[in-house]
Amino acid sequence: MRDDGSAEPHPTKVRPDARDLAALCPRSRPVPLGGGAHFARRALVIRGLMAGSLDAADAVLLTRPAAELLGLLVPIDGLAEQYLGGRQPAGLAITASDFETCRRALLAVVAGILDRWFGEDPELWLAAIARAGSWGGTVPALIESVALHEDRGEYDRIPGHAKDEGRAPRWPRGIDASAVLLAMAPPTLVDLFLDQCASSEPSRGILTRVMDRGPIVPKLVAYALGGEKSTPAMLQAYFRNPGMLAAGLRERVLRKPADVEVLQEVYLDSAADRTLRVGCVRRAEAAGGFEPGFRDGLVRGRFRDGSVSGGSVGDEDDTRLMEPLLASGDPVLVHWLLKRLNSRLSLPALRWAGYATLARTAGPEPVWALEQERVGRLEKMAGPVRASMADGDIAPILAAAEAVPLTIGVPGTAMELGAPMIEPWPYTDLISEHVEGNPRRLKAVALLRDWVD
Repeated sequence: MRDDGSAEPHPTKVRPDARDLAALCPRSRPVPLGGGAHFARRALVIRGLMAGSLDAADAVLLTRPAAELLGLLVPIDGLAEQYLGGRQPAGLAITASDFETCRRALLAVVAGILDRWFGEDPELWLAAIARAGSWGGTVPALIESVALHEDRGEYDRIPGHAKDEGRAPRWPRGIDASAVLLAMAPPTLVDLFLDQCASSEPSRGILTRVMDRGPIVPKLVAYALGGEKSTPAMLQAYFRNPGMLAAGLRERVLRKPADVEVLQEVYLDSAADRTLRVGCVRRAEAAGGFEPGFRDGLVRGRFRDGSVSGGSVGDEDDTRLMEPLLASGDPVLVHWLLKRLNSRLSLPALRWAGYATLARTAGPEPVWALEQERVGRLEKMAGPVRASMADGDIAPILAAAEAVPLTIGVPGTAMELGAPMIEPWPYTDLISEHVEGNPRRLKAVALLRDWVD
């Protein structure tokens, strides 16, 4: 039951709103920290934001604990996508590109609040970073407790966690709240935090936790792996972080973006996700293309997660390896792939990327034929394809592909390759784009006391 006696929201409600979120995150008692409750809160926020029934300002004002909301500011990487996708309730099966507009709106609201109340004040930032891990209340309540130099309220404490000791609940495939704030902070804050680590055992504990969970800031990794005060616990935490292997692959691609042999090795590595493989395809084509034998091995199903196999094209592993090739600009390859994979692609964006390539290079007719072959009847064909047929124009197909991009982030960056990184400070443009024209979000940024009353 809600605090007002009405029923709790149904876990699969299609358009949950602020009232539903408030029921899952009541101010009158601590929220449960178990995995089921965590997934329910995250799914409700995602569904509400995606449906437009929940505004980013309300999500920021209501979501508890803070780690739950801060975790949604980080782009969804391949590991998180795979982990969440197989779980209930509905709403967790989400990709980085699907959620990108909502993520940027959330990030803009939080960034606006931080900019309004912390600015570049290092003491406030460091206090929030120390406190975030054990914070059981909302993000605004965390900021208020730091900006106004107040102790935490009764329900803002994670049970059993002492003040500012840097401990945190372990969310399944979670994101560390302190790490998110470090990633959002002005660049000098990372150096100041590392200075604290040199003399403060609690700060070293926070760094160890960050290494275990991320998002990982490169300077923190360098300190943990070779700093004067690095510890075996930091090393162990980093090497058991499931995102560490993919991060190493991204670094290889960034260091040698035109080395086709490296791109082929990374593409086949079992730690590479779809986004990273798409990046390898694009960089390889810019450098002249994959070697013929390598591409032939992919399309004939001879490779499977880094090993040679005799599997057929229909095998799931082979499908995952072939799908990223739909980012190719080669219409012959793309047409071949769509003829074989179109009915079982794991992501609609892959189909639209392939359709766009065909439309640009061969005209819309091959796309019409492939889409009708996929669904069987004209009335079931995707709206943009039917619009293209009605007008004889490729524009609706290209617009549909642009609306569901395969990657996010600036081309050539780690984020474009699937890294779960937050855009660097300052956030002036992001705040202007997502906050300044929205009265509700402006109020959330300006009125600290209203957030927790």
